[in-house]
Amino acid sequence: DAKYKHWREIDFEITGDGPAAVTTNVLSADGTDRWKAGIQESRQVSAPNTRTDFHTYAFEWLPTSITWYIDGENVRQKTGGGVPIPDMAGKVMMNMWIFGETYGFGGLQGDNNVYPMASEYDWFRFYTWDGETHYPCAGFGAGCLTSDDQYLSGNNPCDGIPQIGTVYGKDPCTAACHR
Repeated sequence: DAKYKHWREIDFEITGDGPAAVTTNVLSADGTDRWKAGIQESRQVSAPNTRTDFHTYAFEWLPTSITWYIDGENVRQKTGGGVPIPDMAGKVMMNMWIFGETYGFGGLQGDNNVYPMASEYDWFRFYTWDGETHYPCAGFGAGCLTSDDQYLSGNNPCDGIPQIGTVYGKDPCTAACHR
């Protein structure tokens, strides 16, 4: 996670505090590894039941706006002011967050913290903006990536792109490819 240098994030968070609990976020901060007020703009949006069926989540990220969609419906648009629209490369992550002991993230309904937890993705698609001239690299390799792009971004151990950077002066966690 490059948050230690340039933390840029656009996301959907589907949290355990209710069957239709979906939050959209944009974050922007430099030189920090800790969340604090002012680096994030979040908005809960109207969503279908996320637990009973597949849904299509999308966002369109352009230099002057971000638009979030659920099942093709525009649920939020950001056009400026407050937290800036990210202006640096990002990476796609699909993961699960679990509640902490105090339930400070994901809502106060700790009874939703039922293990084992699972997340399932039917498909993923990425499109390049027509005005983009740099990314993605040819052949989806690392040839066009800057050192900032590569910093702590080796989260796919099978792509052959090495993990670069340290966390508080120590090597970060790494994963192994098992094919």
